Amino acid sequence: MRYGEAIAQLLSDYGVRDVFGIPGVHTIELYRGFGATGIATHVARHEQGAGFMADGYARITGRPGVCAVVTGPGLLNVLTPVAQAWHDSVPVLVIAAATRGGLRGRGPLHDVPDQVAAAAGAAGWSRLVERPEMFPELLAGAWAVLTAGRPRPACLSVPIDHFATWIDGPWPAPAVESPDPRRPTAEQLHAAAEELRQARRPVIIAGGGAVRRRGPDVGEGAGVAVEGLAMRLARVAEVLDAPVVCTGNGSGALDDGHPLAVGTLLPFSGARELIAGADVVLALGTEFSETDVIYTGIPVEVRGRLVRVDLDESQLAAHEAVVGVLADVGAFLSELLPLIEPGERRGGAARAAAARGGVEWTAQSQRHLPWLDALAGACPAGVVTVLDSTQLAYTAHQYVRKTGPWIAPYGLGTLGPALPMAAGVLVADPELPVLVIVGDGGLLFTLAELATAVDLGRRLVVVVWDNQGYGEIRDSFDRAGVPRSGTEVTALDLVTIARGFGAHAVRVDHPTALSAQVAAAFARAAVTVIVATADDLE
Repeated sequence: MRYGEAIAQLLSDYGVRDVFGIPGVHTIELYRGFGATGIATHVARHEQGAGFMADGYARITGRPGVCAVVTGPGLLNVLTPVAQAWHDSVPVLVIAAATRGGLRGRGPLHDVPDQVAAAAGAAGWSRLVERPEMFPELLAGAWAVLTAGRPRPACLSVPIDHFATWIDGPWPAPAVESPDPRRPTAEQLHAAAEELRQARRPVIIAGGGAVRRRGPDVGEGAGVAVEGLAMRLARVAEVLDAPVVCTGNGSGALDDGHPLAVGTLLPFSGARELIAGADVVLALGTEFSETDVIYTGIPVEVRGRLVRVDLDESQLAAHEAVVGVLADVGAFLSELLPLIEPGERRGGAARAAAARGGVEWTAQSQRHLPWLDALAGACPAGVVTVLDSTQLAYTAHQYVRKTGPWIAPYGLGTLGPALPMAAGVLVADPELPVLVIVGDGGLLFTLAELATAVDLGRRLVVVVWDNQGYGEIRDSFDRAGVPRSGTEVTALDLVTIARGFGAHAVRVDHPTALSAQVAAAFARAAVTVIVATADDLE
């Protein structure tokens, strides 16, 4: 069989069902293989969009999202979403065509000085498949990066002159199993349990590692895995009577309606004082990122004894802890439960309530709250919310009660990923209700993917916060006392533009109108774009 077909067959054997990308003349044989093996291909309008789609797909399924791109510009265009996946520990695999060996680095079509090194700078793991027979071993190495331990993106570059060559194939199907979660050592486990048993004012910080989706499939399998982890966290919190504060990537680790849930309020005085006053802090799968406190910029201060659980050894070394546990959070919680017992009540619910009350909204955010209330009231239960980097979303992170998956570019903080990420979610499960919150400036980064979303023929609600330019950058100029420059950009008429892509589109200027339009949009089996503007927009 052709080498391109053998690659596709092996990806299918690994369980890959969907591939995102833009086909090129150099990858036709790879697409021949996708068609022959039943792998569905989803065409973006830009490779950046394909990468973000793979990211959204991976976050909602727990399976690696896969991209196929051409040499040079194709690979370079996908590196922004790859870097985002690295920051947020999302398994994204890129299969990239590469310049033929004899011409590499000499300037032929699509050549770049060192494509493999360029990908390594964003992904952290990048290899060139110099000979076809190397592919199975290198794919196995990539799969370990994607699925074992802390997930990271990976890239495999394949010379273009190899795809059409004939090989003896297919390769033997690999024995692909979900890797066993890394378990704590007995010594680490008992040391952590001892600290927590003695605690009188414990607090739990739940990061992205506390909500990692590891289900084998969309639907019941993934849901059961997620629910099991959430139940274990809730049970540990209840036994310890410990309030739970979530990071951005940890959103939803504990249901916001639980009496011990503080929510994603790390930037504010209530959560800061709660953590500073704790005698023991249990930090689960978090790197203490500055992104989580960017609203106020005031860092989290742990004054008590810190117990950390993380899959990344470098993270454990980055913050001094009395106990550092190198383990999967779910495995740790399961083995911790039998070692702790309910003791005297520690006022956890009262401490959590006090923390929830200590929130200092800016005047700008206070103007956002009616709009967010309108959104929350109109969305169906279990809605998947995908946020971009925009001022309404920044307030939403802390304010909105999470009733379903919450997806955002927390680590890299890039503009424009929300729309294509939402498309990736809908590829994974067409029946999910999905809401996008994006600014007018950020939308223009990936506006072309509105065509992709419309082509999917599925329900998607896109709310555009239209502040007539780059609002956050504009405010930063003002705070610095620098005359504004390059911040007053606009697309003039986003409603007409969205309609031109085939979406239903309207403009609203009041929260009540927004609520009515969002409710109508979720009843419509199509893409709806709602542009929200108001006279007092910042």
